[in-house]
Amino acid sequence: MQALTASWGAWLEAYEQHWKALPARATHRPCPSCGADGLRLTFTGHPDQRVGYAAFWCDGCLVGIHLSRCAVPEGVPMESLDTPVEQRAVRVPNYTLLWPDEDD
Repeated sequence: MQALTASWGAWLEAYEQHWKALPARATHRPCPSCGADGLRLTFTGHPDQRVGYAAFWCDGCLVGIHLSRCAVPEGVPMESLDTPVEQRAVRVPNYTLLWPDEDD
């Protein structure tokens, strides 16, 4: 049985805080769902346009969100959509994806 998780809105707020700190890597914030210091963020998209999608999850509880058409700040690494999944530098685990509800 999976533990209760934070809302999509709480995850979006954590993402926004994490994003604003980029390109700094020392962004130690607790996971909105379990409190662990295990938040991870990776971008995949078009490096020349600095636009892509974001995978944002916790390595502790494997819960997170996915966002499309995100701006990727300069200096932040991103995977190209042209790179085969098996060759990408960051491995995104199969995490539980949260979705917005009517209140978000």
